[in-house]
Amino acid sequence: MLRDLKLAWAAPLLGIALAGVLHGCGGGGQTASNNTGGVGSGGTGSYTNGPISGLGSIIVNGVRYDVDSATLLGDDKDTGALPSADDLLVGVTVEVEGSAVTATASGPGTATAAKVRYASELIGVLGGLSPASGRPTSFTVLGQRVTVNASTVLPDTALSDGQVVVVHGLPTPGGGVTATRVDAVTAPPFYKLSGEVQSVNRTTRIITFRPGTVQVRYALSLAPSADVVTGSLLRVRVQPSNDLLNLQAVQLLVREAAAPGDREVRLEGRLSGYSVTGTTVRAYLGTTPVDLSAIPGATTLSNQTGLLEVKGRFQNGVLVATELEEEDEARTREAELYGAPSNHNQGSRTFTLRGLTIDYSAATVDANVTFNEPCLKVKGEAVSASRVSATLVKRDSDCR
Repeated sequence: MLRDLKLAWAAPLLGIALAGVLHGCGGGGQTASNNTGGVGSGGTGSYTNGPISGLGSIIVNGVRYDVDSATLLGDDKDTGALPSADDLLVGVTVEVEGSAVTATASGPGTATAAKVRYASELIGVLGGLSPASGRPTSFTVLGQRVTVNASTVLPDTALSDGQVVVVHGLPTPGGGVTATRVDAVTAPPFYKLSGEVQSVNRTTRIITFRPGTVQVRYALSLAPSADVVTGSLLRVRVQPSNDLLNLQAVQLLVREAAAPGDREVRLEGRLSGYSVTGTTVRAYLGTTPVDLSAIPGATTLSNQTGLLEVKGRFQNGVLVATELEEEDEARTREAELYGAPSNHNQGSRTFTLRGLTIDYSAATVDANVTFNEPCLKVKGEAVSASRVSATLVKRDSDCR
């Protein structure tokens, strides 16, 4: 995946607001009044979709998945090499199918992953960096607006216009991506565009993407199916080019709605297509239909955007929500890491864990930590692609 792309660093659409209805991430959420058990209550298995927030093996939406025996499916592999756990980095967005979630007394729930799929949203030249210096809040790649929030994992060195980047993230209503991780790369074999279709001309074989400034031309052998229409979400590999009106497709992939059977589910994303019919409240999370009817106050939500974590179960292809929690995009997402420490430097108060430099100068460190034990647990902030500022360091016994 990313490592195959030569990393440059060294080591249907109206959103809904949640003001007055949901609390920010970490402050609780809204639970269905007739909740009979959300994720973690047992069942045939689990499914989650969102950015990786921790390693050892991976933590996604509050569940720690063991990936040792999982099938890994990486969309950006182009050399024929098999995906590996080294591709699963903090901020990379993944889909995970696995066992039922087991609750723990402290820390995330645990499960065993059967399949892990991961794919970037955009690969191409960065432009329109805003602000031009310091931590950016937005930029564009292949005509798509990329929003950067406090949780976005950025490269160690500052981004600049003209760089080629890989963007992982969550689609935003009306087009664009909220970035969860950005990496600078050199000489990728292809660019990638993820976005919402504005129109399809099957005579000229041109797909126009919102906001109408990007056109992808495709060969007859790549003709999209009849159900690709205005509003469809596509991922398209294109030949590297900056000519946004003449991008040449080499692969088209329809982004299908998730419907992984009768499983416990946690998804992260932005709601769109909000509608109320009597007491029935429906929306989409990305391409996934969501029934919000059991969430108190759902009928009063307004048409503004909000990044959410939704928990529930699939029934007949629809995610029936039992819990909603709004993410605080102004607050850094906490990273949680498990692993064997190395390269401890008492002077700089740093060590290495899972290939990351851990700065524990401002952390609470348990008195029995010696930095040469087989397993540590670290909580903190991913300040860049290779560095974590720890808030807690303690011994642990489970370093998968």
